[in-house]
Amino acid sequence: MAELPRLNGVIGALQQGRHALTTFTPADVEAAVALTTAKYDAVVYEMEHNAYDIRAFRDCLQYMLNRRQIAQSGSLAPAVAPFARIPPNGGEKAQFHAKQVLDLGAYGIIWPHISNVEQAYNAATARRKRCAIGA
Repeated sequence: MAELPRLNGVIGALQQGRHALTTFTPADVEAAVALTTAKYDAVVYEMEHNAYDIRAFRDCLQYMLNRRQIAQSGSLAPAVAPFARIPPNGGEKAQFHAKQVLDLGAYGIIWPHISNVEQAYNAATARRKRCAIGA
């Protein structure tokens, strides 16, 4: 059986011993369209220092679907994997930000200001907790 390709270009690059190249952009549809065919492994939608706009992020994910690329490659793996940089992990633990962007289809999260083991554990378990309670 043929091995399935990695859907996440960042993980694929790292597994091959290459550097993973990414760029940052606001959650903007025009940027999403332009970055769909860029030579990056991923794009990070910046929502820490820009507005956290989950609808704009959702629209960006839709506009990153390059149907021609999917048809030609025979794979659902995007040419550029979408990531999200969410607001800081403050006292409220900001897990809802992580849950929202992952539920919409982000391939990864840049979670800023992780300073200790408790915060790292909180960030790493956000998705698992959502799955465990079936939300």
